[in-house]
Amino acid sequence: MTAVEVCDELVILDIGADIERAKKKNKNFGDIDSDKAVEENIVPDDSNLRSRKENVVAIIIGHGHQDHCLGVPKLADDYNCPIIATPYTVSVIQRLLDNDKEDITNDLISLESGESMEISNNIDLEFAPAAHSIPQTVLPILRTCEGTIVYSLDFKFDENPTLEESLNEDKLKNLSREGVKALIVDCTRADEPGKADSESSVKNELENILDKTYEKDKGVIITTFSSHIERVKNIIEANEERREVIMLGRSLKEYVKDAEKHSLIDPSDIKITNNPFEIEKLLAKASKNKSEYLLLTTGSQGEPNAILPRIAKNKYPYNFEKNEMVIFSSTTIPTQINRLNTSLLKRRLEKEGVEVKDEVHSHGHAKREDQRKLFRLLEPETIIPAHGGKDKQTSCATLAEEEKIKIKISKNKKTISLD
Repeated sequence: MTAVEVCDELVILDIGADIERAKKKNKNFGDIDSDKAVEENIVPDDSNLRSRKENVVAIIIGHGHQDHCLGVPKLADDYNCPIIATPYTVSVIQRLLDNDKEDITNDLISLESGESMEISNNIDLEFAPAAHSIPQTVLPILRTCEGTIVYSLDFKFDENPTLEESLNEDKLKNLSREGVKALIVDCTRADEPGKADSESSVKNELENILDKTYEKDKGVIITTFSSHIERVKNIIEANEERREVIMLGRSLKEYVKDAEKHSLIDPSDIKITNNPFEIEKLLAKASKNKSEYLLLTTGSQGEPNAILPRIAKNKYPYNFEKNEMVIFSSTTIPTQINRLNTSLLKRRLEKEGVEVKDEVHSHGHAKREDQRKLFRLLEPETIIPAHGGKDKQTSCATLAEEEKIKIKISKNKKTISLD
């Protein structure tokens, strides 16, 4: 959660939540009231903004990942202003509100990627399309009475995207000519050399793995992030209609249905369910006819109640065969609980004689050379690293120094003044 203040007006950028922190406390996120969620550091402590809430003119959500929008049901209603996001992200937010059984009075405004709107007399907003790992990700560009602010959480450059357009380099160069006062930049992978891989490379790898496995008539289960609709679509296309695709799991169904509303994916020929009885029936059928099905499930982080971990623990009528293929088209999000859960899951699978293909994946965050490219295209006066710990911010700061750009390091609840 970030706030930008210009001319006595405040714009909030993203309101995320730490769902893993809630899980550690064995609490259902939807059952936690707003004050408790703040107290337990599950959602941002916005107390320094609440005292000036009448100055907040908009809440802008850059994309639909939980760490960017899950806090909306808990905090947004305190602010008498609209929430602005792309149409797909609005659908995700609306579902979160429905799931959380929360009512908010904020208007939800859809703004298409590439479009602009006036927030106030002092602030105009433009959404620049960006590649990430969820549909309709944008970089909000704030043109204000005091200069232009670019908020690049989250992004990568993808020269061969398979679903939507990546960052438009000509657009970024034009912004540079206008002048960029500050760039708030995603530094999640700032310490990693090189560039982020294209999503098309993952699609090619999936095609190769499926080709070889199908030749042997072996069973195949793939797990990935439920919100990664581009990946889900590429898995379906890599199958090339050779097997019947079955999708299993609550979050997978929810994100796919959201994407279907906006014509981002067509699941009309696919069985998709989170109904326990239907899951049992479909898995029993697939277990007996493995060469006829491609299973796509939740559980890429080893979550105990997700589908793949439950299959591995024999909670469903599905029996693994020797050299059956399980593909993790994902990476392990580096938290202690995720590392433990995925390690246990993979050990269980390997004990069953399953062949595990790990990290068939392309990250959605910019690496060091992607960041350098963004810096050179935008030529901002100041860079503010965000979305990373001290080590990540330091890596970003070092890069900014190499590019001879002013850097300002922040921390939670700290105010940065721009000259």
